[in-house]
Amino acid sequence: MFKDLIIAWVPCSVDNRLYGFGRSGKIYRRNVDGYWVQVYDQKAQITGACEKPSATGKVYLIWATRTELHRKEIPGNLSWNDVDAPGTVQGDTFPKTNLTDADYHTMAQVDSGVMICNGSKLAMSAYDDSYTNDALDMIPGNIAKSIIERRGHSVIGTYKPFAPLKGVNGMIDTEIPISQIGDDGDIYYADFNSSIATKRFPGGGHVNPGGMTNEVAQVNIFGLQQEALSWIDKQEIGNMALMGVFGADSGYGGIYSFGRKYKNQPLTLNLEYQFDADEIGAVVSFNGTTFFSYDNDGGYGVKSVDPDNKATGTYEGIDLKAPIKKSAELTKWDTAELKMSALPSGCSVQFWYRVENDGDFIQAYTANGNTSYSTAGSKKAVFRINDHGDMFEPKVVLVPSNNYTAEVRRILISFT
Repeated sequence: MFKDLIIAWVPCSVDNRLYGFGRSGKIYRRNVDGYWVQVYDQKAQITGACEKPSATGKVYLIWATRTELHRKEIPGNLSWNDVDAPGTVQGDTFPKTNLTDADYHTMAQVDSGVMICNGSKLAMSAYDDSYTNDALDMIPGNIAKSIIERRGHSVIGTYKPFAPLKGVNGMIDTEIPISQIGDDGDIYYADFNSSIATKRFPGGGHVNPGGMTNEVAQVNIFGLQQEALSWIDKQEIGNMALMGVFGADSGYGGIYSFGRKYKNQPLTLNLEYQFDADEIGAVVSFNGTTFFSYDNDGGYGVKSVDPDNKATGTYEGIDLKAPIKKSAELTKWDTAELKMSALPSGCSVQFWYRVENDGDFIQAYTANGNTSYSTAGSKKAVFRINDHGDMFEPKVVLVPSNNYTAEVRRILISFT
């Protein structure tokens, strides 16, 4: 079905459809029955896309190629033969042909218009249907790659021409504003007051500009004054960042989340959906479902999260360091006891470990010699270890049944 990698998702507010814009020019739509159709072929590399409202009351999809800006009214003509049709305002003609030739024309709605990354500048397709390719001229030596809207302002992530993979790959505002920097997995907190290294993807890697989104999307709070012509402040509601990571070590690519569900919990980085691919193009949360696009050796596709079936979960703990003993003595790690909520029927838990940070994880056995524990209703599982070393790493594997899984509350490691 998919003939290229989708690099930008655009949820459309008019027809409640999800549109995907492919790198080689294909445009796809997800219908209400869940099937995807290709609706258009630009026959040129697409470098960014967005929804754009107009003062005329129309709503457009707009997308960029390397040097041009195109648009399509939604719903408009179902045959899509009205791409680049002229508007009713004088001078409102498409395509625009003076974009800077660039790899990225990432877009964001800002204050009712659309701001467009345009090399060392920003272009703008405004609410009144005016257009400029030079809305902002940045400090020389900075190339715009990613852009988000923050309280009515444009926030632009850039890179240097001589180091395209060492700049700002993507940004998202959730409970805190975060940016993914460089190709080794670094995540930074950046709010124009502080710049703090926050987390790092454990296997390195990076995201595309369209590869970061909120788990909760399209929910906004607006503030205005009575005499104002429009809103003067805006906050998007989002609690968890979702990030499509590729270029990581084997087994560490996929969709990561960062944030927390409840106020008093810590901010946590978690690999929600492990998926190694040559490239993950874009991630979106649409009508409560997460979608992401991928390329595996020229095989293009889209995956979505199944809300009715859980995947196998893996928890890898931090290194446990044994207490100091006589130099000739090594600590013996005896057992691992998992305290759980009542284990649902059909689910099981496994315990794995590694000593001295050496080699692969080793699977532990229960007292009955089983590799997993699956007694329904039980709240405790005990695994034998009987291994020696100064450093110990635990790993717990949760095997689900449909949409049920074990919930481990506490892990007790005994040693002598």
